[in-house]
Amino acid sequence: MGQPGGGRTFISPRILRHFSLISLANFDDDTINRIFGTILDWYFKKGNFNPEIIKFNNKLINGTIEIYHIAMSELLPTPAKSHYLFNLRDLAKVVFGICMSEKEKVNNPEALTRLWIHEVLRVFGDRLINDDDKIFLI
Repeated sequence: MGQPGGGRTFISPRILRHFSLISLANFDDDTINRIFGTILDWYFKKGNFNPEIIKFNNKLINGTIEIYHIAMSELLPTPAKSHYLFNLRDLAKVVFGICMSEKEKVNNPEALTRLWIHEVLRVFGDRLINDDDKIFLI
C-alpha cells in the first residue's frame, strides 16, 4: 500500500489502524559472517570433520557473501528477468546445503570447494537465463 495517487487507492484510517510498519536494517558483512560462520563451525565440529575443513570455514562464508553481493548489484531484475530477486535466504541456502554434507564424502578442502561451487551454482546459477549472466558467478 502506498500513498494515494498514481493509480493507488486511498486507505482509510479505520483500516490503517490494524497494520504496523516494521523496518529492519540490512546486515553488514561482519554480522553475516558471524551468523553463518557460527552455523558452519558448529556443524563441522558436531560432525567431527577434518580440522583442515574447519579452518576453511571463513573462506567459504566470505566467498558466498561476495557472490551474494555481486548477484545483488549486477543481476538486477528486468521485465525479462523478473525472477532475479536475491536476498539473504539465498545465502542461507548455500550454507545449509553445505550443512547437508557427510563427513566421509567431504574429507578434504578440495571436496569442500567442489561442494561449495555446486551449492552456489544450484542456488544462484539455476535462476540465470543466459550465459552472459552466468559469467558474473564464475
